[in-house]
Amino acid sequence: MRNSSEILAIIKKYLYLCGVIKSLSKKEDLYTIQMKKLLSTLCAMFVYANTAVAQVMVSRSELVGTKWQLDDDYYNHSSEYYEFTKKAFIWHRDDGKTSSYPFYLSNTIPTKFDSKKVGVSTQGRYYIDYNDKMDYLSCYAITYFDKSKGIMILKRETPEDVIGLTDTFTYINIDKKKK
Repeated sequence: MRNSSEILAIIKKYLYLCGVIKSLSKKEDLYTIQMKKLLSTLCAMFVYANTAVAQVMVSRSELVGTKWQLDDDYYNHSSEYYEFTKKAFIWHRDDGKTSSYPFYLSNTIPTKFDSKKVGVSTQGRYYIDYNDKMDYLSCYAITYFDKSKGIMILKRETPEDVIGLTDTFTYINIDKKKK
């Protein structure tokens, strides 16, 4: 049976013959290669962890007719809420005014708003809305949705950088909140 130094020498010779390392005399070549592989693996894991968002599939029928309030200190003392209709996401502000934004659900992040999907797209992992006055598309990954508990969590995907806003939003269903 061979010891570990003999096995490392065999591996080093193999790597030399394959052209992966340039010299058999440098002891650090094998370790450098191993460290580069480890570093590459760690970098890939880091990138994957930061881009992968656990998502759930939500149907439009689960949203239509529901009213949601953002769960944070300000909105807990506010009467503002958001309502879903078949084709629109309606923001009911404290001053009594409303703003309506067309929305649809998608399984992919769009590069532009597809108005043909409004009221037609029945389910998806992403919530997409559009502010036509500002020509502004918003896309959120639906990371958690439980209609029976009255909780929905959205993570902003686009735009990536909005000053003063957090990336993750927790909404509480108003009907569940009152109970």
